[in-house]
Parts: sequence; structure tokens; C-alpha cells
Amino acid sequence: MIRMKQLLALVTVAGLLWAQAPPARRPAPRKPVPSQTGEPDPLHWPIKEIRVEGAKAYTPAQVIQASGMKVGDMATKANFERARDRVLATGFFESFGWRYEPAPVPGGFIVTFEIVEPATFLPWATERLPLERAEAQARLKRDFPMLEEKLPPTEGLLGRMAASLQSLLAAKGVTETVVGRVSLVGTDQVTVIFGPKTAPPNVAEVRFTGARVIDPRYLMKAMAEVAIGTPYIEANFRLFLDNQIRAMYEAVGRLRVTFPKLTVEPSKTVKGVVVTVQVEEGEPYVLDKIEVRGTSLPPEDIQEQGQFKTGEVVSFSDIGRGLIRVMDQLKQEGYMKASYKALRQLNDEKKTVAVFVDVDPGPQYRFGSLIIKGLDLESEPTMRKLWAMKPGDPFKGLYPDTYLKQVRDRGILDNLGDTKAEIAPNDKTLLVTVTLIFKGGPDPDAEYRKRQKQIQ
Repeated sequence: MIRMKQLLALVTVAGLLWAQAPPARRPAPRKPVPSQTGEPDPLHWPIKEIRVEGAKAYTPAQVIQASGMKVGDMATKANFERARDRVLATGFFESFGWRYEPAPVPGGFIVTFEIVEPATFLPWATERLPLERAEAQARLKRDFPMLEEKLPPTEGLLGRMAASLQSLLAAKGVTETVVGRVSLVGTDQVTVIFGPKTAPPNVAEVRFTGARVIDPRYLMKAMAEVAIGTPYIEANFRLFLDNQIRAMYEAVGRLRVTFPKLTVEPSKTVKGVVVTVQVEEGEPYVLDKIEVRGTSLPPEDIQEQGQFKTGEVVSFSDIGRGLIRVMDQLKQEGYMKASYKALRQLNDEKKTVAVFVDVDPGPQYRFGSLIIKGLDLESEPTMRKLWAMKPGDPFKGLYPDTYLKQVRDRGILDNLGDTKAEIAPNDKTLLVTVTLIFKGGPDPDAEYRKRQKQIQ
């Protein structure tokens, strides 16, 4: 009994002491510190700065905007994964990664996005769609903010862009299935073309309106040579216009000729389409001056060879032929690889043009040795004596053919057949070896000798 009373007393005293003790405190929240493993704190560490590595076609600002992340966001794995999904969903990047490090000022991270862009970017255009380029570009730019003048031709991206244009057409009441194709434009330009799913029709006829300086019949003939029978792709057709028609107008000084409108309609007589080209010829331009730079030729020799007509309506066909003669003159002085680049400078107010020609003469080659084939021991020495170039002389590029022509015209060799000159320059020694090849021709007396032999 005594022990029981003592135990109850102890319990009572303990209860009183417990009631008088202060309540237990929770541990204070720890301040965020960089993890030893480099993992960001998932609750409290914000992004202080965002950097981008690997951006070439696009700016870092564009990549950051596409990611949806900004300074102040928490540096969590979930946020980074969402940024990755947003960037890759644009279709303009191949891969996306990230890394982070503590910022110089405690309490945040510096984040670096690591991107890989596609290796190929192609220009794009619309074809056979009732859309102006500006209208199509505005719609695609709205749906694909990363879009520039070129795009990566991935199948998924082209499909989504085609669907965007198809939706734009549907809003206008046009039911057309749009596809994006990688096509060859011209001879070497690969382009993404958004157009109808059906194949383009062939060009059956080309017409011109607005042509006065040049008879439209000549324009039609020039275009027929290259365009008739080819699939109608506007970019290709305009390339034909530049190569064929623009050159014809530049030959008569119309340097500002344009083709502002092309009208395409089905032909009523044959399978294909008729393309009508609107021509704005512009005013004639006068050649103000021409400067040929980079040669050792005196100005008077250049003018003598070029026959450039300043003060008259310019003809770039005549200028081109004149520059070829200038290049031939340089080749006569041993500059076998001479080339040039021409730049035109137009004065639209005065309607004049100045032409600046920069010549790259290249190395000067010299005559090395002469080889003669096809002649007997009596004729070969004679031909060597007639050969005027000496070893070490500047190699005259036109001389071998001129020499053979003179041999034929003068009748120096009897029964002369085909002849040709082979020229072999050595780019290391800058010496040229010339091989003259002679072949015998029909013998006019062969039939007479044959008959005499039969009589005997």
C-alpha cells in the first residue's frame, strides 16, 4: 500500500512538471545552400541568368523565348524538362540540354541551355496557292515564331506548316490540300515549296503584255526555247525570265525592267497552262563610264579591244563581248587564267550607269617546249623553223591555232588532213608544252597512180 501511494505521488508530480514545461519547438528551416551533387534546391533557388550555347541560325533571345523560361523562375528539373519540350516542339532544333552552376551572388543559379541546330536550312516559297507571300509569311510567323527566311526541312515541321496554310485557305473558303515539298529550283537551288498536293501542270504557252521596245514575238520565242513543256513553278519560271528576257532588255539599255505579275490559266487548246507575263520596261540608261582595273594593259589598249561606247545607251551584250576581247589580249601575254568580275552602279535620277570591272590576271605562263607528231623527218624541221615562240617567251594563248591556220592557208604541207594543237600548262613551273598533231589527207594523185599500175 505504501509503495502504491508513493507511485501515485510521483505520477502526480510529473504531471505538474509536464504542464509547467514550455512547448517543444520545430527545427528552424534551413537556408538553401548549393547541393554537393550540383542538384538545385527544388524549392527556393531561382534562376539569376540564362545563357545559350550552340545558337547559330537563331539568337539566344529567340531560344530563351521559345523555352518559356525567364530569370526568376525556379531551377527545378520539372521546369527544365518543360523548357526542353517547348523548344523541341518548335521543330527548329535537334536537341536541347541544360546545365547550371551557382551564381556569383549567393541565392541563385546561372543556367546554360545547350542546343543543337539542324545542319540544313532551306529557303521557302508558296506555289499555286491563292496567297500572297506576305500573307503566307504573316500566318506562318504567327504560328511558328522561329520562322525566318530559311527553315529546317524536317518532315514534321513541314507538315505542321502546310496545315497552317491549309487552315488559312479554309477560312477564305478555299478547299485545298497543302503539302510542303523539297524541290529543285533552277539548276542548283533547293527550296521548300508549299503548294497543292497535285503535281504542277506543264507550261503550254507564254504570252507578254506591256512590251513595246522589243517585239513580243521575239520574247515569246526566247521563252519557248526554255519554258515550254516544263512544270510550272513560279521560281523556276522567273529564273527563265531573268536568263532569257532580262538579258534581251539589258542589251537595249533597259536596266530596270521588271515582271511584276504572272497570270496562269489553263490552256484551251492543249494540256497545260498559259502564262501571261506583264512587262514594265523602264527607261533607257546611258553608259557613263567603264573602268577596267587590275591589268597591266594601258587604258588605250583596253579601250581599243573593248570598244566601250560611253555617252550612248548601254548594251551589256556589247560590253560582255568587249571584255572577252580584253581577256583574250591578256591571254596573249601569258595570263592563261585571267578572269573578271563586273559591278554596275546605277544613277536612277540621271538614268546613267557606271561599270567597274576588277580583273584577276592570275599567274603569267611562258612557253616551254614544242612537240610535233605526224610528220616525217624532212617536214618536221621546217615546221619547227616556222614556229615563232621561243622558250621563255610569254605564252600566247591563241598562237598555236593561228599557226596551224597559216600552215593550211599557205599550203606549206601537201595532202594535209586534220590538225590540232594540244596545250598542257604546268601550274608548278608555269611553263606550257604545246603538241602539234598533223594528219595526212586524201592523196589527189592516188587514183591516177592506181590506174597506171593496172595498165602496166
